[in-house]
This record gives sequence, C-alpha cells and structure tokens, in this order.
Amino acid sequence: MSRIKYHSAYNDFRTGFFYKFSLIIGLILLFIYIFLKISSLFLSENSSGFFYSIYDFSQSNNSGSIIAFSILFFSVGAILYFFHRQFSKLAKIANEIENESEIKDSK
Repeated sequence: MSRIKYHSAYNDFRTGFFYKFSLIIGLILLFIYIFLKISSLFLSENSSGFFYSIYDFSQSNNSGSIIAFSILFFSVGAILYFFHRQFSKLAKIANEIENESEIKDSK
C-alpha cells in the first residue's frame, strides 16, 4: 500500500539551485559558441594543429548544437525561475495564514 506524502508549503524542491545552475550552464555554452565564431574569423584553413581543429569545429554542424543546448538551458532556467518565484509566493501566503490563525487563537 502506498503512503500519501504531504509536502510543506516551504519546500521549493531546490528550484532555486537548479535555475541558477541551468542559467550558468547556458551562459557557459553561449560563451563557448561566441568564442568559436569569433575565432573562426581570425583562423583559416591554412592554420595547423590546435588552431585548425578549432577552425574545423567552428565550421561544422556541431557548433550549431552548442547554441541549441544553450537556448535549451536558458529556457529550462527561466521555467525553473518561474516555479521558484511561485513557491516563494506560496510560502509567503502560508506564513501569513499561519500567523493570522495564531493571532486569532491568542485572542
């Protein structure tokens, strides 16, 4: 038989941490994409070694997937930020209701 789990109004399921984490990952991926695109302007096919591999990667379709994942992480971060704000509003309302009931009980 399954137990019914009651979650507190103060529990935000760590959305504060996860929205910050996903926004930071999205920002890092965006910086990598910008670095690749800017470096491809200065590098050419005549480069050798490490610089040629940077140029080759920036010209491939894989660099487009970096920006796609960056957008994906930004959108997940925005959704989690929305949930975090709603959970904080819920906690504030629950706190007001608890304080109001304590005031009525004391009278």
